Amino acid sequence: MGDRLSRAFPASPLGNSRRRKAQAPELIQEESGIHVAISGNLDSAARHCAEVMRSQYKRWLQRDRQAAWGQYKRHYFTVAVGGGNTIKSVYRAWLTDHHSDIDWIRHTRFFLLEESSGEPGWESAENSLVVNFIAPLAGVLIRQKGKNVVARALSLALSASLDDIIEEMIARMVHPLNLAGVKQALDRHQHARALQLARAESKRYQQDIQARLGGSMSFHLVVSGIGKDGTLGAFTPYTPELTARPSGVAVLRQESGAIRVALNRGVLTNAERVSLIVSGSLKLKALGRFEMEESADFEQTVMETPLRMLRETPEIAEKVYIFADEQSLHFDETVFEYREKGETIRNKAETRAGDELNGVHALLMHGFMGLFSFTNLLIRLPSSWTVSAMHRGGHAKNLESDEIFPHYARALRKAILKNWRQGRPTPVTSHSIGGVISDHLLLSLLDDYDAPIRTYEDLTPQNRQLVDALRASGMINLATWAPSDGLNTGENVRAVISHYRHNTPLDFSGFPRVYQKETDNTLRVVDDIDLEHGARSMTGLDRFLTRWFARPLIGGLNQWIRRLLNNRKVQQRMLNSDNPYILRLVNGRLLRVASFYGLVKEINASMHDPVEYQRRHLKSLDVLLAYDIPSMTLIHEDDFLVSATRHRQEHNYLLRTRLAKENVPREQDLEVPARFVLLKRQREELAMDPLNPHLLIMATSGEGNSMARQVTAAMTRFVNETVYNAIRRGQVHSLDSVGRWMASHGGKTSKQRKRAAA
Repeated sequence: MGDRLSRAFPASPLGNSRRRKAQAPELIQEESGIHVAISGNLDSAARHCAEVMRSQYKRWLQRDRQAAWGQYKRHYFTVAVGGGNTIKSVYRAWLTDHHSDIDWIRHTRFFLLEESSGEPGWESAENSLVVNFIAPLAGVLIRQKGKNVVARALSLALSASLDDIIEEMIARMVHPLNLAGVKQALDRHQHARALQLARAESKRYQQDIQARLGGSMSFHLVVSGIGKDGTLGAFTPYTPELTARPSGVAVLRQESGAIRVALNRGVLTNAERVSLIVSGSLKLKALGRFEMEESADFEQTVMETPLRMLRETPEIAEKVYIFADEQSLHFDETVFEYREKGETIRNKAETRAGDELNGVHALLMHGFMGLFSFTNLLIRLPSSWTVSAMHRGGHAKNLESDEIFPHYARALRKAILKNWRQGRPTPVTSHSIGGVISDHLLLSLLDDYDAPIRTYEDLTPQNRQLVDALRASGMINLATWAPSDGLNTGENVRAVISHYRHNTPLDFSGFPRVYQKETDNTLRVVDDIDLEHGARSMTGLDRFLTRWFARPLIGGLNQWIRRLLNNRKVQQRMLNSDNPYILRLVNGRLLRVASFYGLVKEINASMHDPVEYQRRHLKSLDVLLAYDIPSMTLIHEDDFLVSATRHRQEHNYLLRTRLAKENVPREQDLEVPARFVLLKRQREELAMDPLNPHLLIMATSGEGNSMARQVTAAMTRFVNETVYNAIRRGQVHSLDSVGRWMASHGGKTSKQRKRAAA
């Protein structure tokens, strides 16, 4: 031990005791109760974690310990630590920033969350604590106070060596788990003996902790990392011992034959505070499950993602503090690839993998504001689903205006068909300008935009496959955009100006009517909405984009903003904004990757021929009806950028035609649903925040967070019911997640409802 500790000492990160100053991230409490702070890197996240621990220690020292249960918790600040590399960053922060403002030797006592008999790749939590904190702390204290002072504080002789001091600090400060005998027995292939020894050690450790902390085994602080799959401490998904709720020490047998001993679920949930330090890529899926309202039984979700145990009650969730670096909250990136005109086209997507093999794969087509407007959906849609927010790709920037949206639709079409050929249901959700892409997807079933709608039997085999895929999964329009919305937004702008100039009430409803019904029951835009005028207003942008300097000028602005956002202070300021962590992630990432030239090209493409695009939009509704494709529309009543009135009128048209086609009297009796969800504001007055309702999926406020939950709940119901109907028809293989959802929500098909009514 002495050699090991002596080697560790020179690695002390302190050259002096001056604390480095940095702008601290904000801790913001989410709707679920957890507290989240996002830092630019792991070092900053760990230092914030350490600072919050120091504040908790100071409160204990000055006030809380007087009311603590038991003499031990009144004398000592108790900390249970896990292993892993992220914890080492906290140790470094303790040494760097708090070596002198916490009386470590006198007050702190460490316990271990887990220990193993020796698994490949396993790093002992005790060894990490000793090597990365205790031994360097001894060196820091000696350097700061002198060896004689430290030796005297430990009741050692003044002749004590560095190793003597380190050994005494370990003996005083660390309560170890000793599995040496277990490992020896396993090495001799004495598995029964190893298990016996592990159980004896777990019993000893439990009794030792309970003698000090009481039956609840409640620590002042638990510090741990998490795994990508939601692993917490020694508990990986589907560990049987996760069901045990009373506080204790568990023996966990591993498939490799190794044995772990770990503080159990009851200890973790009873802690006064749980600090989770999160780093590395692809952790957002696990963290997102704090936010999810799962359809499955809560205990089942804990089995799937052990981290969920910390959301068992609001009281437990409020004790959880997450310190994450920005990188840890990124998603995986997947690629959809296809051939077009002899060229390989690649479209990337931010993807959150689902738990269910070959289960639902939701494709999200975002609006002008970029794919990160879908961050809430990536996190909150059911964990059994795979969810992909598709990038636009750079290819479209080189296309003519009338080619851009058909190109996007082809990429979406290829992705749907690829999944369908694998038997996977693939619901499509379009937001904002993504609605134009979904229009072109439906119109791709026609020979050309003016062609009549063929019967299903007359379609090409590939087009029939696309229809089958859409019938089995459905299409969701989330505040989608159409050309008439450009002029509708103009009405809302005038309402805002009038509010400021003449104190008129705020009203974001735009035109009172967008369509009028023709004698053949079709729709046409009312005369008040002059789409030709809208087209003329866009000619300046169209001319600008044809000039040689347009692309370098916009590109230069893009580069300047990206350089600004690469500034560490600017990044942290954005991460510190008082918004849910979803949006704090969006702020910087969206602007750092967005192509302003591509954005301007899209805006121009969407408005370059508004009369024709509006006609195509209405025809896409008829395609939905002709091929019996389930659909759902969601929009906020105060959407500033797109018309809730238009969406309602279009829904009424779909519903009226659908009811006549199926010859049923009520919407709930439809075999093919045509649903409409209108989100309402929570306050009586209209907030002066016109963009938030349209970008509600970014959860830019507490109310936005609530709206996002309504959206994901409605989507979950719609997709599960649609896929369930497809399973009944034999179009899709049976999916456990769909069966569970239907059972837990009392879901019935329209035929079942008809029989029940009869």
